[in-house]
Amino acid sequence: MDAIILCGGSGWRLKPNVWVPKPKLKINKDTLVNHQINWLRRNGIKRIILATDASNLTNDPDVIHSMEEKKLGTGGAIKKAAKHVEEDRAYVMNVDDIVFYNPTELYEFSDRGAAILMAKPTLPFGRIQTADTYIIRFQQKPILDFYVSTGHYVFKKSIIEKFFPEKGDMELQTLQILADKRVLRGYPYNGVWLTINTMKDLLAARKYFSAKIKQ
Repeated sequence: MDAIILCGGSGWRLKPNVWVPKPKLKINKDTLVNHQINWLRRNGIKRIILATDASNLTNDPDVIHSMEEKKLGTGGAIKKAAKHVEEDRAYVMNVDDIVFYNPTELYEFSDRGAAILMAKPTLPFGRIQTADTYIIRFQQKPILDFYVSTGHYVFKKSIIEKFFPEKGDMELQTLQILADKRVLRGYPYNGVWLTINTMKDLLAARKYFSAKIKQ
């Protein structure tokens, strides 16, 4: 398998606490991008392409950099990076979405040409149920009964070439086009999903990996 890691974005929601590019954030003994590279390699993916506007995200000599001179959006970044893909399909992932499973599961599930790893999100607030103004139940951060994207995908290279924009985000238009054409499948994931968008998310990820090291 070939893999594309989306490493764009400036991580503005992490500022002013940290000013380094998000892929270079330390989450354990590794930076975020190196953690993802190592995770892919442990699961048999050797050819890895970084879609990025920075050239110094990792010292790994075997990683391919697909450089953006201007911001292309997620769709444009994938389309540009796909020029380096040698297989008929590519595993595509956000650098800031950490999951714990074997990515070949999603690869094999994408028999129609495209697939999304999806999970049920946790409400970040406590849920209150009321009756006649009285609170009858308080549920702390419940799991919601619908699916969202975890930021991990598989796409056929031919689909990327045909339907992805030269510039723009795939989430705004492309994914719905693929859904309308019945080529996009959703693969349920029930494991731990760490997404790093805020300083609170970063500290939670560091705490998670610190606890795993102590086990």
